[in-house]
Amino acid sequence: MNKGFYVLAIIISLLLHGALITAITYGWEASSMPERKPMPKFVQAKLVTIEAATPKKKLPKKVDKIQQRAQREAEQKRKAEVERKRRAALEQKKKQEAEKKRKAKVEADRKAKQEKAQREKERKEKERKEKELKEQLAKERESSFNEALEDEQELLDANDGQQAVMSVAQAIQQQIEAVWSRPPSARNGMLTKVKINFVPTGRVVATNIVEGSGNAALDRSVLTAIRRVEVFPEVAKLAQEEPVIFEREVRTTILNFKVEDLRQ
Repeated sequence: MNKGFYVLAIIISLLLHGALITAITYGWEASSMPERKPMPKFVQAKLVTIEAATPKKKLPKKVDKIQQRAQREAEQKRKAEVERKRRAALEQKKKQEAEKKRKAKVEADRKAKQEKAQREKERKEKERKEKELKEQLAKERESSFNEALEDEQELLDANDGQQAVMSVAQAIQQQIEAVWSRPPSARNGMLTKVKINFVPTGRVVATNIVEGSGNAALDRSVLTAIRRVEVFPEVAKLAQEEPVIFEREVRTTILNFKVEDLRQ
């Protein structure tokens, strides 16, 4: 009996100690917790009920088969029209490109023909000029050759004519000096230059003093000697055989008569 009482006393003592520890602990926690704001006295709350939106299945509409077929036909026609326009545009583009190429080819052919014609024209013109140049050179060579022959012939003729003229002039002077009688007042070195005009028969038709000697008697003696001879056969012969030389060189003849053989 004492043993049971002792156990009960221990249990009661433990309970009391536990209660005391709990009270102490609760008091400390209450003092250490922060001060809380007072809550409002009245709180209004509204309950909103959200119903889950569940999609409702749509019932298939009844479509008229004739309408569906009409729609299909209209769509087909639209697509066919679009395709037709596309093909038409493509065909038009092809035609335009073909026409452009054709025009370009025509223009290229025209230019090629024009260039060919121009080249042919230039070739012919070049050939013509070359031909004219050759002909001109040939004519010039021929002309030069002929002129050279003529010059040579003229030179020969001139030489022959000059010799003939000199021969005739010498004969005229010799015949005049043969009958020339110098006056006493003449002196060696005096010179009289006389111009004599002939006709083709060799007859003297005029005489003139071109340059006097300073001695009038001497100048008159020369003219007197010419009139004494009057006709010169050598002149007539030259006029008959070489009329051109006669006209050019002898018809008008100028001779010098110088006094050289007098004794002082």
